[in-house]
Amino acid sequence: MKKINRTALCFTICAILVLPRIAHADILLEYLLKESSVSAGRTQSIAIKNDQIMVKAAGGDKKLDVLYRHAPESVVIVDHRKRTLMTVDEQQVDSINEQAQGVQPLLQILGEQVANLSPDQRQKWQDLLGNNFSLDTMAKAAQPPEPTRLVPTGLRTVAGIRCQTMRVMQGPTPLAEVCLADAATMKISENDAATIRALFGFYERLATKSQKLACQLGVTIPNIAAREVTGIPIELRDLSRKDNGSMTLSRINISMVSPELMRLPSGYKAVPLTLWP
Repeated sequence: MKKINRTALCFTICAILVLPRIAHADILLEYLLKESSVSAGRTQSIAIKNDQIMVKAAGGDKKLDVLYRHAPESVVIVDHRKRTLMTVDEQQVDSINEQAQGVQPLLQILGEQVANLSPDQRQKWQDLLGNNFSLDTMAKAAQPPEPTRLVPTGLRTVAGIRCQTMRVMQGPTPLAEVCLADAATMKISENDAATIRALFGFYERLATKSQKLACQLGVTIPNIAAREVTGIPIELRDLSRKDNGSMTLSRINISMVSPELMRLPSGYKAVPLTLWP
């Protein structure tokens, strides 16, 4: 999957976690995703119904959906290209971390030695590793993951809506910028709010467990505490990329969501979550 898709997917999850309470009804949200300020946009829909949240075209990829289910608590990744269903829960992440324990010390040692390599040695090692790992990633993995925090940067208007801009920082590095609108004028049911809060807690637990291993694999997983986030995400901008991809809320529809929209496709193969593809 392209980096824009991985990053957008990551921040999509952050976005749907922080939606506030609304009147008793289902919710259908539409976001416009852009890889750069001049690129054509792609639509991503998020439906909330009962105790489930369905992300259609996750990260702008029409062949990828993500379903959160509160009971049993898990996320199902639907790959329409491969016709597969991958279920991710806490027990599986714990198992992956156990498998990685034997590899992590080696990556740690290699990461600590990267700074001592000559340019020729670096190139030889990089050729040996191929494109799956980079020496810079190993060097970064030798350090403990830096904490993620939100820093307010002021008020502005996006798509005619006044919102509070918050910068997502990992140590001194800006990862993203999110603009949060006041939830007082929105109408969201307590049932839907409870589902969203449960998803946020679930994501936070998975992020805490996965952050170190993901860093070693070159993937950044922001881990933001629920108490730091209030309001509806109107816009998300990826500051880790030079072209600053964005994700902007374009439409909110508070009405009944079709049960078919929340249903997993039949005939797809269930595949396990594995450490090595």
